[in-house]
Amino acid sequence: MSLAAAISPKPSSQALRVVVLDDDPVFRTFLTQMLSRIGLDVVAQCSSVDEAKKRLAQGGVDAVTVDVVLKGESGLDFLKWCHQAHRSVITVLVTAGSERGARTGVDAVFLGAAALLTKPDSRSITGFETELRRVFADGRRAPARPGSGLTVAARPTSAAMSTPGRNASRSGSLAPARRTELLAIGASTGGPPVLLKLLKGLPQSFDVPIVITQHMPALHIPYMTELLAAQSGRKVNVATEGQVLMRGNAYVAVGKHLTVARSGDRLTLKYVDGAPEHFCKPAVDPMFRSVAEACHGGALGVVLTGMGADGAKGAVALRSSGNPVIIQDAETSVVWGMPGSVHALGAADGVFHVDRIPAAIQEWMGFSPRGGTR
Repeated sequence: MSLAAAISPKPSSQALRVVVLDDDPVFRTFLTQMLSRIGLDVVAQCSSVDEAKKRLAQGGVDAVTVDVVLKGESGLDFLKWCHQAHRSVITVLVTAGSERGARTGVDAVFLGAAALLTKPDSRSITGFETELRRVFADGRRAPARPGSGLTVAARPTSAAMSTPGRNASRSGSLAPARRTELLAIGASTGGPPVLLKLLKGLPQSFDVPIVITQHMPALHIPYMTELLAAQSGRKVNVATEGQVLMRGNAYVAVGKHLTVARSGDRLTLKYVDGAPEHFCKPAVDPMFRSVAEACHGGALGVVLTGMGADGAKGAVALRSSGNPVIIQDAETSVVWGMPGSVHALGAADGVFHVDRIPAAIQEWMGFSPRGGTR
């Protein structure tokens, strides 16, 4: 497949409306064709920040892909502006396939970029299309709230992401588990800042092992893990084959599907090099399914912000084996696709504002929100 070879079908009226910002005309055309190929509606191609700002001002835009390096301009500066001026617009950063580009991309995600893409070369075009499908899921505008119609979920305000008010979502409660063996977390679009908030929100006494699948290219995972560890003060590691899960440690999937297996009274990590699920590798569903097999009543599943439906069927498997599942609410999700899909299947034991999730996890452990045991 060449860079120019792609068919652009007519998008549906429910397709995500995307602006492409890139100063390279060849890549701009290629990306436009690829986005159209997977069913998105590219409403504008822009070669400069000024062009993109003018198009966003016209409205009718759900997402923007942004090249991190523009001639004489900064893609990161545009991201900061977009997050202030158009908070409902999802921003997807496009980076060069280098360590420096990876670090810049992850920094941007923690600043508010919803997702990352790595620019392909001629040998990785097929993989790039898979990455596009991973980031944009089915290409449809997802419900912001149950029954609200087809709209992209609004980006949380700074107030919503700090101290919860009286109306903060809190639906459902968790009975203390008889044993607490594992916390399993799945996240995608907009996930890294929420992961950080969750890890920082847990008390130092929380020592249950954590396994995390965050949809992100393998190139970006090590630096994201480094930032999570440094900023949360917790032991966060890139998961490796055969590791025994240690209390007080978190493990992040990279490259392949991360699964959990039981060996006596120990839980170990195993990578499975299977086909992508939901266009994702690693995916949340394989991790959840393995936890359902390894743990019966001793695990808690958490599904955070993300586009698509990864994690929903896995959540059903978790609950079938006696493990509760909680999800992030629509109000504080960048996209309520993954948690909304869990909710639609009736597989959520609780729906929580992002700031309430650590307290819900503590309830599951048998701790009161103020830190005391019950």
